[in-house]
Amino acid sequence: MKRIFYGIGFFFAAFFLICGFLMSYQIAGLQEQLKELEEESTKMGKQVSALPLSKNSSLIFEIYNPDSGEMEKNTYRIFSYSEEQMVLRQELSPNQEAQVANYTIRVKNDYLTVYKTKDGSFFEDTDIPLRALPPVEQAAVLAGKEVQGLDELYSFLENYSS
Repeated sequence: MKRIFYGIGFFFAAFFLICGFLMSYQIAGLQEQLKELEEESTKMGKQVSALPLSKNSSLIFEIYNPDSGEMEKNTYRIFSYSEEQMVLRQELSPNQEAQVANYTIRVKNDYLTVYKTKDGSFFEDTDIPLRALPPVEQAAVLAGKEVQGLDELYSFLENYSS
C-alpha cells in the first residue's frame, strides 16, 4: 500500500514539475513576443509621426467660421522641424496682408490722404479736412500719423468724417 501512495506521490510530483517547466517555457515565449510587439509598435509610431514633407511644403488648415458661415483657410509654411518640434510660419493672403499693412495719414491740400507706410505709395484720398480734427490729432497727422491695419485706419477716418 505504501508503494501505491509513493507511486501516486511520485507521479503527482513529476506531473507538477513538468507542468511548471512547460508553463515557464511558455511564459518566456510570451514575454519575448510581447517585447517584439512593443518594439514593432514603437517603430510604427515613429513611421507614422515622420513627416513626408519638405521644408518648403505648405500646410493648409481649414477652419469653419460660424459668424460668416464660411470655411477660412490658413496657410503655413514649414520653417524648420526636428524629431522634437516643428516651426510653422503663417503665410498671409494678399487680402490678409492688406489688413495688417501699416498706413500713414498725411495732409494734402488741407485734406487727409492715406499712404502705405511700406513703400510710401498712395492708398486713398479722403474728404476729411484737417481742421475737423482736434489739435492733438492735427499735430499727429502733420507729423505723419501711422496706423496698423485697415480696421484701425477706417476707425480713425470714421471718427472724423461728416
